[in-house]
Amino acid sequence: MRPFVALPFLFVAPLALGAPDHDAQFSLIDATIAGFPAQVDGRTEVYFLGFAGHGEQMVFAEEIKFAARRVGEKYGSAPRTLLLVNDRRDLTTYPLATGPGLAHSLRRLGATMNRDEDVLFLVMSSHGWKDSTIDVSNTGMPGRGLAAQDVAALLQESGIRWQIVVVSACYSGAFVEPLARNETVVITAASRHRSSFGCSDDRELTYFGEAFFRDALPSTATLRDTVAASRREIRVRERRERMKPSQPQAYFGPLMDAKLAELEARTP
Repeated sequence: MRPFVALPFLFVAPLALGAPDHDAQFSLIDATIAGFPAQVDGRTEVYFLGFAGHGEQMVFAEEIKFAARRVGEKYGSAPRTLLLVNDRRDLTTYPLATGPGLAHSLRRLGATMNRDEDVLFLVMSSHGWKDSTIDVSNTGMPGRGLAAQDVAALLQESGIRWQIVVVSACYSGAFVEPLARNETVVITAASRHRSSFGCSDDRELTYFGEAFFRDALPSTATLRDTVAASRREIRVRERRERMKPSQPQAYFGPLMDAKLAELEARTP
């Protein structure tokens, strides 16, 4: 597939139905966040933010919606879930996945969460490219790259301290170094030099999504166990189908490890 050129992440190209109205998109985001339950001091809550970048294939939108359900079941984030979705089949149900939308969402979540206690669980699913970007596109919107460094900058600017970031995309290992901090976990579907698999339009989950969110997350006690189990499943599948190993990556910041222990102690 042809590579997309990385451009400044705040650029938004026009859609077939007209350029996105930023105020309207931000209002959708604000309305969703306004419906979240009140934050309770002294109790760590998990907030889920999903970003489905490539709208021409349904697999990314479906994977993000599935991930939101699975993380909600595991970590109690269901009532605090915000989805940004590009999907050629539906341009209105969810706010669109754009650079400005991601920036606004993180600012608003940072202002809503207890930054010392609460955890952001960010999942991004899209095509990924060798230039350390993921694709952001939709019907009638030329593809643009959202760079790993831009995502790292937005997360830092949000002021959200505790972060779990999962990137389901080819070459997504490029996101590990920019996002790695003592208070973060970064999990990717592939190394920075390898493709991941299963991103065709006739699928509802990628190979990574099936292994991580569908199979491993509900059946493992800890996030580290989830990573290990999904890696095993992916390795066996790729070997069986004679594919070049995708080499999923994971970084666990030492302070986030302690935070995870707190969350996992109360997980059913």
